[in-house]
Amino acid sequence: MLPESDLHQKLKAQLAEAEAELRVHMASWEYAFAMGSSRDGGSNHPTHRKTRELTDTLVTRCRDLRARLAEHQV
Repeated sequence: MLPESDLHQKLKAQLAEAEAELRVHMASWEYAFAMGSSRDGGSNHPTHRKTRELTDTLVTRCRDLRARLAEHQV
């Protein structure tokens, strides 16, 4: 098991990486089209569904890491 400070640093690094990945994803054209496509059933396109699922996964990962980090705050 990692010492408390090492675990804290590891969680901070994982959170920074996850947030960076989320920022890159949210700056992509795929994200823009998936979030903006709603006309004529465009939101049901498989590519857009996968993009929204990835967004949900990344947001959940960031939220979970923030929660874990908060648990280890002194």
